[in-house]
Amino acid sequence: MLWLVSGDRRVSSQMVASVDTTDYDQRIRPNSNGPPVDVFLNLYIESMGTIKESTMSSTNTQDFTMTMFFREFWQDPRLKSNDTTSKSVVNFKGDRMSSIWTPDVFFLYEKASTFHDVTVDNRMIRLYPNGTVLMSSRISVTLSCNMDLYKFPMDKQECQVIMMSYAYNSDEMTLNITDSSLEIDKDLMIPKFSLDEFKTAITHIAYGATGDYSVAKVTFYFSRHLQSYILTVYIPSSLIVAIAWLSFWIDAKAAPARVSLGITTVLTITTMTAGVQETMPLVTYAKAIDVWLAVCLLFVFFSLLEYAGANYLIIIENKRRLKNYTKKLGNGINEKIDHLGIFECHYNLGSVRRPGYREPLTADKLDRLFRFTFPLAFVIFNVVYWPFYLR
Repeated sequence: MLWLVSGDRRVSSQMVASVDTTDYDQRIRPNSNGPPVDVFLNLYIESMGTIKESTMSSTNTQDFTMTMFFREFWQDPRLKSNDTTSKSVVNFKGDRMSSIWTPDVFFLYEKASTFHDVTVDNRMIRLYPNGTVLMSSRISVTLSCNMDLYKFPMDKQECQVIMMSYAYNSDEMTLNITDSSLEIDKDLMIPKFSLDEFKTAITHIAYGATGDYSVAKVTFYFSRHLQSYILTVYIPSSLIVAIAWLSFWIDAKAAPARVSLGITTVLTITTMTAGVQETMPLVTYAKAIDVWLAVCLLFVFFSLLEYAGANYLIIIENKRRLKNYTKKLGNGINEKIDHLGIFECHYNLGSVRRPGYREPLTADKLDRLFRFTFPLAFVIFNVVYWPFYLR
């Protein structure tokens, strides 16, 4: 005798009386000697947790957590009511759920999962007069999600939920799911991501000697929120590059101001890079944000290097002036010699000028050159960077 438990005792007794439970064995699947039992899956996604890049390992996988109502429908002819006019529905709870055969569906690539049990176990089975069985469970599951962070933080990711039977191959049980079988809470919020769309699919996986297994797959397509990274990384680093550019407008002879400004910008970019890397997994390729911070570091480093060149030119200029001034004092002359119109010699502080003579590069000229080429180079980098990673 199969004992059925319901909140309504009268309904339960009527149901028991109308169901032929002779030779029923909950260990044997429906249609054990016939076609495979069709199990229809229905998922109601209640919430999705943070997708953690920090848990990503060398296998390029990270944690993907969600809480859902996991529902399974199947037909068990052995539980069909003999009373065709009956519309009674029986609910099974707690230990009584083991009285009926249930599918052994599990989540592939699952890292952790729990059944919710507050204030009671959030599980139940519902039996309909026509032999249809519904099993519903509220669970939280953490799955592996293969991710490519090459375009981080402008990346789009795909995370899959793969369900299959553990013991029954496709000759014994088949799983079915459609897009309409998946429902998502309208108020669903995902930290750092937005859910663009989802797709369902039915496929098979072969496991050698045990055969092919029916697989139900749900693929979620996510887009990362870029706004927070623009506010916390891209804009601050751009401002630091702009501060480095302002150093070219400071007199090269003001060594303390130029040196302190250059070192401060370099250290700031370095600290920002270290802060970003702390929250990111170690991968063998450069991410988009790594490229940005590396180029910003190069810009502020070259601003400091430019001052080293400007300071060297100041030293050379001072030595040249000192040498020319010494010559003037030694010769005591200021004359002009014109020999066949080929060249002219001017002793103006001892300098010599010939046709085609060019003024030597000075620190002031170098600063003026970088005042225009430095921002132009940064703009060109932005023109290349953003279309390349956003396309």
